[in-house]
Amino acid sequence: MIEAVRRIGDYVLQKNGSCEDSLATFMENPNSNGKYKVVLIVVLRETNGDYSFSRVVRDEFIQQNLYLYKKGAPNGTDATPTSMVAGDIKRTFDRFMEWFENYDDYKISDDEQDIIRKMSIALTDQRERIFEDLSNNYSQREPKTNAIITLGFENGDSYSYINENPIFEKILLLTGRNKYFQKKSQGTSLGLNSICFLCNQRKPEVYGFAIPWTFHTYDNRTNLAGGFEIPESWKNTPICFDCATRLELGKKIVEDKLNFEFYGFNYLMIPKMAMGGDPREILRILTHNDQKRDQKISQEVRKRLTSDEKEILKFVAEQSDFISTNLIFYKKVKSQYNILLSIDGIVPSRLRKIFDVKKRVDKRFRVYNEEVLNESQKETEPLEFNFKVVRTFFPSSAMMKKFEIMPKNGNFDKIFMDIVNKIFVGNSIDYHLLIRYIILRIRDIFDANHSTNVVTLNGFLLLCYLNELEILKNFESEVKDMDKLGEEELSMEHLEGLPLEQKIDYFFHLNEKFFTSNAKKATFLEGVLAQFLLNNQLQKRGATPFRDKLHGLRMNKDLIKKLLPEIQNKLEEYKRNYYRELEEIIARYFILSGENWEESNDELSFYFVLGMNSHKLFKDAIDKEEI
Repeated sequence: MIEAVRRIGDYVLQKNGSCEDSLATFMENPNSNGKYKVVLIVVLRETNGDYSFSRVVRDEFIQQNLYLYKKGAPNGTDATPTSMVAGDIKRTFDRFMEWFENYDDYKISDDEQDIIRKMSIALTDQRERIFEDLSNNYSQREPKTNAIITLGFENGDSYSYINENPIFEKILLLTGRNKYFQKKSQGTSLGLNSICFLCNQRKPEVYGFAIPWTFHTYDNRTNLAGGFEIPESWKNTPICFDCATRLELGKKIVEDKLNFEFYGFNYLMIPKMAMGGDPREILRILTHNDQKRDQKISQEVRKRLTSDEKEILKFVAEQSDFISTNLIFYKKVKSQYNILLSIDGIVPSRLRKIFDVKKRVDKRFRVYNEEVLNESQKETEPLEFNFKVVRTFFPSSAMMKKFEIMPKNGNFDKIFMDIVNKIFVGNSIDYHLLIRYIILRIRDIFDANHSTNVVTLNGFLLLCYLNELEILKNFESEVKDMDKLGEEELSMEHLEGLPLEQKIDYFFHLNEKFFTSNAKKATFLEGVLAQFLLNNQLQKRGATPFRDKLHGLRMNKDLIKKLLPEIQNKLEEYKRNYYRELEEIIARYFILSGENWEESNDELSFYFVLGMNSHKLFKDAIDKEEI
């Protein structure tokens, strides 16, 4: 992964035509939030090697490379004499002046230190005047804007910026270099005349703290080369200066362009090119979001696997298998990256399969979107597979309500990330585990007296997707011509006009992978019948007291068989039993199912509630019977 990040830095430097320019790696943009629009320039005049104060200029912010800004320690100075005004201009001015007073701390030549000393004398001599001029100019800024203070030099009738003086560029580079081998809390880790871990070349210096992300730790004793003793830790991953700067640039690019949100977490996407690959494919990935402008948002959303509008997994799937992708899922706590999951070597052909299956399954669920969901649900909760569907059943702490069974750590993050990993790499997922958590979530919503249609159909969608992806374990489906069957689509056009029994047979045919036993068919259809009863109760009484008979969707074989005559009796009592044909079909499946049902109680509960939330697919045939 580290090699891939360094190569990204290489590609960007080559594209920009500035392979030797390392300054951009260390510079930060003081106007990144768009509020620091004012630049206050303290201009010095140089005469025969001596310096004097000339004036303060108020300028507009132009571009970050002019100011060589890099934030320093809170109680110290910034890397160069460019500072952001943080509310109190007096405090910022003191920080600016202190930078020059520390001239003998900079690891530059004696002559260069003497130049900084002369600048410090010139500024100190006019300290009060400079501060007064800065304050006056600062007070004239527009409301809700802020400023930076920097240094400039007289240049004829105009002035030059700090970046045109090589001393300040050198100090910025040295400051950047120091962080690769010095940490205030840990000490120094510097190797001399050693082989670089990345470029495999012997270099005068190699560093122990050059790995760009802080999930690389040094404080545990091990049997590695440096034993993780901090002064010797450079031996484990010795990085030279050139590779360190490319790692730094690669990190910035990845965090800026390949950093995505993921249902309570984030993930970094790190593309890697195989031998013989085309570097332009990497650059296309890096610049894709910059070029993506003309596609409708609604189309983009339907193609995505996540909720992040910047997601580019679909685009990566269209590349050749000379590119592979690492996904690093993390939570950032302060500056520390807590890695939750790292998935290495995902090739585009695997991503294509993931998206192709999504397209097929989404198409199959269009009938549920059209016939089962209300208008609001169609807009906000369409039945289309993405990782939000998985997150529904393995929620974060913020998403959870009351669950019957909770993981030991109090949330489902670990299980959720494990399923995400298995989807990407193609490892199997236990069917019974999924059914267990799907029905727990449905019961949670049912017990709260909310509609269960979206969550139930999302559970079925998840099972269909994973089965089509061929990663469901302990799921037996003895179906012939599975590929051909998967291409068929359930639609109301096919169902309309069919007698009830034919409509049921057609539904089971198209979902044959999941209706492999008569017990499942009987349970599903009884759920359909139960929902028709509840609808009639609501219409007649304004309430659904029979809901209590469903035992909170905690079903078993005996309860299911007991419910059929109870539902029939209630319908007869209301003189609304328009469902006798459906009742006969259910009874027939009960007889065919025998006494030894193999389905678990969780399965039976799921199939029952799936039937409840699929009743609209059979409504027109029932309506004809009613007439």
